[in-house]
Amino acid sequence: MNDNHRMIEQHGYIMQQEDGLFAVRVRTIAGNLTSVQLHNLADLSDRYGNGQVHITTRQSVELHWIPEEKLDSIFQEINELGLLPAVRGPRILTVIACPGISLCKKGICNTGNLAAQLNDLLVGHNQPSKTKIALSGCPNSCAKPQINDIGLHGFIVPIADSGCIGCKTCETVCKFQAVSIQDGRPYISIEKCIGCGLCVKFCPNHVLRSHKRGYSLYIGGKIGRKPILGSRIFAVIPEQDAVSYIEIILQVYNQCAYEDERIGDVINRIGLSSFLKELWKHVPKS
Repeated sequence: MNDNHRMIEQHGYIMQQEDGLFAVRVRTIAGNLTSVQLHNLADLSDRYGNGQVHITTRQSVELHWIPEEKLDSIFQEINELGLLPAVRGPRILTVIACPGISLCKKGICNTGNLAAQLNDLLVGHNQPSKTKIALSGCPNSCAKPQINDIGLHGFIVPIADSGCIGCKTCETVCKFQAVSIQDGRPYISIEKCIGCGLCVKFCPNHVLRSHKRGYSLYIGGKIGRKPILGSRIFAVIPEQDAVSYIEIILQVYNQCAYEDERIGDVINRIGLSSFLKELWKHVPKS
């Protein structure tokens, strides 16, 4: 099998309803494309397909109506143009991400940077089954991390210092009544706090500050015919350690999974406590 055929097999195409016609997917990094890449994709669609471009739910670009005899040629051009073929089969699929702190005012973490790291390190690696990773910059969870095999969203743990002026701005901006002024200083209810950090951002006297900042981490979510909502296993991990935690989860998944078994299916079979027991063997002790 030559390199181009191998690339097609691992990354490539989806059979359409019409015999002999295929859809070809090109992946993005956190949903971003340059104007040059967009022009190149439009040109490929015009020359190989019918000029139609579709944006998939995993932030890939899909070109339609590609004749079977042109698959080798279009994949060669995709490679030569420096575009990234999407991933299919039992592998780590394209990582999806919201814009994060680089664009969004509510962003806590740099999702684009993490998506790029994961793309370089993990995307395309073989797994027991397809494995989906989603990144959101804040608890709004726009990228839906809770319904992916591994999901992360930004999280801030606030803490109060002295110097409160009693303006109650923190009470006003918190939609979950997690912060209140008591005895002349902010009191934070950990049970109610969702980690959005708005109280920290809008405190005019900087009494509220970030005690911890990073990602909440979920595992075992999936959608499809039998949806599973992921379990949050870490309230907040340091942003710089996210790749290491994901690699550990994948290591345990590969140890425990049967063929074609998603992370959520493994957890359903052996129990979350058993999965976490294996996980804790590899997590660095703080």
